[in-house]
Amino acid sequence: MKKKIILGSVILVFLLSAGGIFTSLRQPDPQKMVLLGLENIKKANTFAYSITQQQQVEGQNRLVTRINGYKSGENIHLQGQLAGSEVEMIKIKDTLYNKDPFSKEWIKFSDITVAQRVFLVEIDPLATLQLKDIGEVVLRGNEEFNQNKCWVYTLKPSVQNQIIERFWSDFEYTLFIPKATKTVAKAEVTAKNKETGEAMTITLEFKDIGRKISIQPPGTVK
Repeated sequence: MKKKIILGSVILVFLLSAGGIFTSLRQPDPQKMVLLGLENIKKANTFAYSITQQQQVEGQNRLVTRINGYKSGENIHLQGQLAGSEVEMIKIKDTLYNKDPFSKEWIKFSDITVAQRVFLVEIDPLATLQLKDIGEVVLRGNEEFNQNKCWVYTLKPSVQNQIIERFWSDFEYTLFIPKATKTVAKAEVTAKNKETGEAMTITLEFKDIGRKISIQPPGTVK
């Protein structure tokens, strides 16, 4: 009887150990998965996205940006709130159309270099995901997002975008990468203002990746 108990215990320990090893083997390499997830969303030709930016100002948490948009190739159509004002823009390659919030007329800008710098994150939703070095990546766990089972990773990268890096530091990213698509579906970014030390949070969400999206210039332009 004792031998059977001992043998049963050994088998149980073996099975538990094997299960743990099997589970660990099933987990992808965190750095490789993050790099793959970032690469896949950058290569995506079409998607819908949302951007929410909150910032602490004198200890108060304020909503700075809430944007919903669509991307199709080089073209982007976005609308929402920016610094308390309604905004709607359409970017067709190198031409930007901005809807005046008061007159509701569309204004055309043939050179969007300056506009891109001012509305960098809104016009290019992937600007925040431009990283020089992702650094150490930690698997935080598994969560569900938009009905997709995701790996959730945290990292403290160095940011490649000079405009963002000019004003912010101490970046920390949390990325949600669905197991099925291996493409970043959500990114939560926190940073600190270089002058005041107050916190800022950007939340990016992507969906309808690969779905056919048509973006056209507005009909009447001033």
